[in-house]
Amino acid sequence: MRSIGFIGSVGLPNRYGGFETFVSNVAPLIAAQGHRVFVTCDASRYRDDDDPMYDGVERIFVPVKANGAFSILHDFLAFLFVFRKVDTVVVLGVSAGLFFPFMRLLCGRKRQLITNIDGVEWRRTKHSAVRRAILRLFDGLAQLCSHHVVFDNEGLRSYVLKSARNRASMIAYGGDHVGAGEADMALRQPGCGLTVCRIEPENNIEMLISGALASRIQKYRIVGNWSDSHYGRQLRESYRHEPRLELLDPIYESSLLHRLRSSCDMYLHGHSVGGTNPSLVEALFYPAQLICFDCSFNRHTAGNAAFYFSDDAELACTINDVMCSAGDTETRQPYREIYRWSRIAGSYLSLGEADGQATAK
Repeated sequence: MRSIGFIGSVGLPNRYGGFETFVSNVAPLIAAQGHRVFVTCDASRYRDDDDPMYDGVERIFVPVKANGAFSILHDFLAFLFVFRKVDTVVVLGVSAGLFFPFMRLLCGRKRQLITNIDGVEWRRTKHSAVRRAILRLFDGLAQLCSHHVVFDNEGLRSYVLKSARNRASMIAYGGDHVGAGEADMALRQPGCGLTVCRIEPENNIEMLISGALASRIQKYRIVGNWSDSHYGRQLRESYRHEPRLELLDPIYESSLLHRLRSSCDMYLHGHSVGGTNPSLVEALFYPAQLICFDCSFNRHTAGNAAFYFSDDAELACTINDVMCSAGDTETRQPYREIYRWSRIAGSYLSLGEADGQATAK
């Protein structure tokens, strides 16, 4: 029996985003195989739910917020709370920063330190030059100090340090939790498009809106955190009178998201940085046509199961070409197999076993 601890997320069940969806799916699957699994949680997010067990997984509550300025301290405390209980620590993201050398030292020869480096956060233009430099330092320390490095998109392989490439693996993100093949076709609205994303410049929100409005699209819904930034608030105000647009606040209720995804016949994806995006993976499990911004990350995620655009004019033409038609299920099936959580859980489990044997030597 193995013992594995996952740190770096807000916790489980999922109340936030991508890493939380990850642990909510992977941790119980590993626990169901008879292994002991721990997930650290942001105590402030679970005041109404402090049961130490969830779906076979042991939860450890950390009294420091997982996001924002305190994320560095949260991740290090989470590590201290869990590392003596496990033989493998899986760190989600690089927020632990300067503490990675200490974490590696404390793991010694008996424990494995595996880090999922997430996307190349230091490339995002929303950060100041100083913050980007700090994030790049944290990313480098995570790669240098981890026994094994995980990245979720082949487009990120070139960002793995040369010194870490012989101990790095690509393990994808899952999407079958949304209900593969269960889209409610009765909800489908011809000519309707959907995007679920963070409202950030790197996600090409203005290009998506401009291209959609230049096309024959009937309705375009964008779900995102419009109120969290000046950029989002300004965009929302600029388009508030556009009748074909619905700019919706974040939705975390899975049943409502399922209805929205079932109702559209086009999913528009504008992300340009950051590796594999969970919303694109999840969209592969619905019949809507996928129309993605043309970058290596998106092509590695969706391959020939999507159409691609480089500017708003090309997006408008693509929307007009594919509108009211369903995606090719046969083309998507190989990707759906790649993005199954059972496969991903098995990859993490195998990775820990292989690294453990190597360290023991």
